[in-house]
Amino acid sequence: MDMNDFQELYASESREHLDILNDALLTLENDPENMEMINESFRAAHTLKGMAGTMGFERVSRLAHAMENILDLLRNGEIEVNTEVINLLFRSIDTLELLSSNPDEVEDLDELITELKSFLEIRKIKADNEEQEFVSFSSQEDVDFDLSDDELKIISDNPGNPMIIRIELEDDCVFKSLRADMVFESLEEYGELIKANPAIDKIRKEELDEIFQILFLTIETEEIIAQSLNNISEIEEIEITVVDEIEQLEDISQPEEKEEDVAGLEDNKSDQTNSKKNTNVKSLSKRLKANNTIRVDVERLDSLMNLVAELVIKRTQVESVGESYNLDELNKKLKPLSKVTTELQNSVMEMRMVPISLVFNRFPRLVRDLAQDLDKDINLVIEGEETELDRTIIDEIGDPLVHMVRNAIGHGIEDPDERERLGKDREGLIKLSAFHEGNNVVIQIQDDGQGIEPELIKKKAIEKGVVTLSELESMSDEEIINLIFAAGFSTNEEVNDVSGRGVGMDVVKNKIESLSGSVDIESKVGKGSTFTMKLPLTLSIIQGFLIKVADQKYVIPLESIQEIVDVNPDDVQTIRQEEVIHRRGSVIPLISLYDKLNKEEPDQAKQEISTVIVGVGNDYYGLMADSIIGQQEVVIKRINDLSGNLEKIAGGAILGDGSIALIINVEEITTS
Repeated sequence: MDMNDFQELYASESREHLDILNDALLTLENDPENMEMINESFRAAHTLKGMAGTMGFERVSRLAHAMENILDLLRNGEIEVNTEVINLLFRSIDTLELLSSNPDEVEDLDELITELKSFLEIRKIKADNEEQEFVSFSSQEDVDFDLSDDELKIISDNPGNPMIIRIELEDDCVFKSLRADMVFESLEEYGELIKANPAIDKIRKEELDEIFQILFLTIETEEIIAQSLNNISEIEEIEITVVDEIEQLEDISQPEEKEEDVAGLEDNKSDQTNSKKNTNVKSLSKRLKANNTIRVDVERLDSLMNLVAELVIKRTQVESVGESYNLDELNKKLKPLSKVTTELQNSVMEMRMVPISLVFNRFPRLVRDLAQDLDKDINLVIEGEETELDRTIIDEIGDPLVHMVRNAIGHGIEDPDERERLGKDREGLIKLSAFHEGNNVVIQIQDDGQGIEPELIKKKAIEKGVVTLSELESMSDEEIINLIFAAGFSTNEEVNDVSGRGVGMDVVKNKIESLSGSVDIESKVGKGSTFTMKLPLTLSIIQGFLIKVADQKYVIPLESIQEIVDVNPDDVQTIRQEEVIHRRGSVIPLISLYDKLNKEEPDQAKQEISTVIVGVGNDYYGLMADSIIGQQEVVIKRINDLSGNLEKIAGGAILGDGSIALIINVEEITTS
């Protein structure tokens, strides 16, 4: 593994710990007494500091250390959780996020660190008393942790048993504080550090000899803890003593017990000839931590998916040969092969599926910060964050979602006073939800704000030259509202940090459609708006129906199809210069694929028209084709822009006979 690999791993793990910090601080802001969140934040900051130190990123390490000190004051009750402290910590997280990808990017880092350190001045008040909190080692290495009521409560309220861990460093250990930090970091993976002797701050200032002692709470076994610590170099000896009862903490380190334990340690040395360090432990039955996951580079999954896609293509080619030559025996043998390749394909696709929470998790912080900036009260509700999507789509939808949420806050939700005047709750609601619908994932962004006013859209559309007055007269309110997706359209009078730059919603629509998705709006003036995005589960392999138009084969995605019918020309009616059919009580417009795809219409009329009924939102359309070939699994291949009609094509596919089929963009072809 070269240095670039280490840096990528560092950046990936840093983002995970920064997400933990973000979530913990958001919870802490609403629940200032939540010690679990304070401790979780402290552990994340401490881990970030250690990781940065290991990589040699001194600037990152300094900032993480300053954050860690603030969080230490919080967990010791020396400062209170308030908006000022939370905002400062959030600024630090944002800076660390920048530094995780480029450790030299932030120029005003020293100023931020100085601001963080100013919060540490309060520590001076207790500096004179700090010596009394811990008792130094005597010549017999006795220790009394002198636990406070709060610390005893942490031990009694949480699962697991406390352990006294005695660490003796080698005589020639040069960087004692670094080795001690590695011990702390290793232990924090398995439980909670309660206290240390000497104090952790003193240990980090190299104010220690070769021996230090830690009071530690964990649900793991001594063997697991010992194995973790044994991986740290320059440690001469590790001794672990399990405390069965909290009362034993007061006299756990009496000289007689220590001598007995040391004798026991000497007896065990002969059984540990292959180990440099010796561990004296008492038996304690606890469950073991298991790690059943591994990190896999996304590029490797992409490569595997491409191989599976090629396998599907080859399988369909062989199936085509079997059907062409009526090779019954071959067709029979191919059935189990088809089952295996389908299962393999599904397994690889499942490996690529990740929860949409990877995107949703950024919004609590985003909404909080924007609400503060705009002096608005907003309640964010998130539902369906466990819904899974292909990793490729997850990577692409983040920015469109951010823009729509920002618009909902900036344009949708009214000021608290205005909401009160309108008889609404002063606190606005933004609801972000995701759920499966067939082979698609639906993402909705809903607000209870002022809604979209069609008259305002009309005025702005005329001013910006998006449409003409005559075109507006024939448009419904729904069509007028959809003008916000036009390029350069904005209803905001001023450019600001939230919205109103004249770009955005058109980019959002284009991005979603490039992912073979669609976006719809429902809005009621004074009630709010709902933006609905529908996206495919994956962009790689789909089920579709093959059709033929002129001399070209096309694929219509199966999830868009409602039914396939043969239409008698006598049943076709013309309403407002549009051909329609009546089907099950509904009027369905007919769309000629010859016309939409720039194909020359045949001179000879057909006795029956092969028609695919597709659904787009709440509307239905009939796509007229020459013939229906049948259902087939196809691999989507991206194609270059070869014609002006490419927006109607979602991609290409190689069929079993080697021919090329174009995949129809149903959304575009029915609305353009």
